[in-house]
Amino acid sequence: MKIEKGVISSSQLTFMIIGFLQASNLLLVFSSRIVNHDSWLAILVGLVISIPIALSYAALAKEFSGKTLIQISDIIYGAYLGKMISVSYILIFLLTFSIDLRLFSDFLITYIMPETPIWAILTLLTFLSAWAVRGGIEVIARCSFIIIAMASIIILSTFVFLLSDMEFSNFLPVFDLPLKDFIQGTHINVSLYYLEIIIFLMIMAFVNKTEQVRGSMLWGLILGGVSLLILEVRNVAVLGIVSNILTSPSFNAVRYISVAEVFTRLEMFVVIMLITTVFLKVSIMYYATVLGLAQTLHLRSYLPLVTPIGIITISLCIISGDSSMELLHGGMYIWPVFILPIQLFPVLSLFIVKLRKKSKKLGANEE
Repeated sequence: MKIEKGVISSSQLTFMIIGFLQASNLLLVFSSRIVNHDSWLAILVGLVISIPIALSYAALAKEFSGKTLIQISDIIYGAYLGKMISVSYILIFLLTFSIDLRLFSDFLITYIMPETPIWAILTLLTFLSAWAVRGGIEVIARCSFIIIAMASIIILSTFVFLLSDMEFSNFLPVFDLPLKDFIQGTHINVSLYYLEIIIFLMIMAFVNKTEQVRGSMLWGLILGGVSLLILEVRNVAVLGIVSNILTSPSFNAVRYISVAEVFTRLEMFVVIMLITTVFLKVSIMYYATVLGLAQTLHLRSYLPLVTPIGIITISLCIISGDSSMELLHGGMYIWPVFILPIQLFPVLSLFIVKLRKKSKKLGANEE
């Protein structure tokens, strides 16, 4: 039985990927603390490395049109091994969902609502996303265009307003760091920003024109990556080395905007952008988690799982660390190493599928 009956367009898939990546603005500090003012270069190299891997995701979805990542794993690896692999994916989705939600809650407490208890923010954000998830993939997809349009306008307008405050000497000397640090920073960009789009293997099954999935994935990744590149160039050009020690460089950079002493204090637009894009990203991860779990358990609907998973997520957020600095350390040195093999596993799955098809073709020719 098909759990999700919604259908989305290829353009909506592109918008969702762009918004998903724009929400990673909150995580840029993970790599910038390692590669310093060369963070823009690490973002660009990470994007180039991620493109062929993302295209392999699209190729796998095309091989199994109408199937999600969970269903694909069952088909390729069988009932038992497939279920183990599916559970691994679901746990990764749930943990990523929890960590991103916790980081955003810490941001709000640090800069906007310092007196608000974290459980209150987590509960509000989680159940707001639960509303979207209950509406299905079509509801989330319809929200994506408005969200990325607003976020893109904010990104471009703040960049233009800050041109007079930018010091491009902050980028010099280029590549003045050990190679291992640059590799580590690029690794963080690949695993924490770009390859998180593995989650869209849970959504590509609902695109109405499967032949356009490859283009949607490619353009979504490129445009989302360019958004991150613009943000990082802006932050480094305005803040210089200070951007490496701030928990939210984007918020602090926009504070410098002053147009004729009339347009000032525009950092609230950064907050609006983060709230909307993080809402989109969290909703997508929430949806993928409950849908994947429902398919693994062979349920008729994922709706009974929405509230329990929300409660579990809030609990995980609260116990995930005593402070955002602990999460920052984990995001720099632990999580990228742990998550990358899972993100590369669909590439292995595609290789196995291609190998099996080639073997069958050779066998047929021999007969």
